[in-house]
Amino acid sequence: MEFRMKIADVLMDVSSQYEMLAEYCRDYIVEDSAEEVSEHLVLTMEDIEKERAIAEKSGESVPTLGSQQNIPQYSPQYLETLAALRKIADFMPEKDCFLMHGAVIAWKNQGYLFTAPSGTGKSTHLALWKKYLGDQAEVINGDKPFLKVTEDEVWVYGTPWAGKEQWQVDKKVALKGICFLGRGEKNSIQKIDSFSALPFLMRQVYFTDASQSAGKTMELLDQMLKKVPLYKMKCDISKEAFECSFGAMTF
Repeated sequence: MEFRMKIADVLMDVSSQYEMLAEYCRDYIVEDSAEEVSEHLVLTMEDIEKERAIAEKSGESVPTLGSQQNIPQYSPQYLETLAALRKIADFMPEKDCFLMHGAVIAWKNQGYLFTAPSGTGKSTHLALWKKYLGDQAEVINGDKPFLKVTEDEVWVYGTPWAGKEQWQVDKKVALKGICFLGRGEKNSIQKIDSFSALPFLMRQVYFTDASQSAGKTMELLDQMLKKVPLYKMKCDISKEAFECSFGAMTF
């Protein structure tokens, strides 16, 4: 199947094996555009089988697309969505972008990214922001946003790869804070320096196998660390947890 989409302001033509990829990326499909297409994404059965091997070797469950989609684990249709993300993430450093595991929420059109190992509570914490801020808050992406580093700003973009809740929107916002979450009986947050943050970041950022692109990702990380405030937080699931992070990161 052939279609055109735009991810993180990069226009690309896509050739996929299954129609499901276009459905999965439907919010990012571009029907007509006067812009020049900068990338051609071709997905093969070999790419799909590579994702199957990676998933089986890791021993981790492949997430479903949400309860509304009856897609079995390791289905080639779903594995193709993972292959597409990997291929996009491989060329994004050339566009001054990189993929990061985290959940992003916007308030007053400014983005705040929460990151932690899977299952630690990113979505739960974002739900607190949504609960107490209501329509003032908007989730940009729930799992795998792209970050773009420019001379003056770091921008964070929604993508179709948004976790089991599928919280995502085709939008970019300026990134104004990154918070490393951990569970705790007492809510506390502290600002940390880039040296302290780097070990956490390295585990949450995608690095391609290509040495040149991986090196570019490190350069982008270094630039980002100079522009975006960093925090470390221990929290529960109370209103106090929301007040703790919101107060520290937005004021």
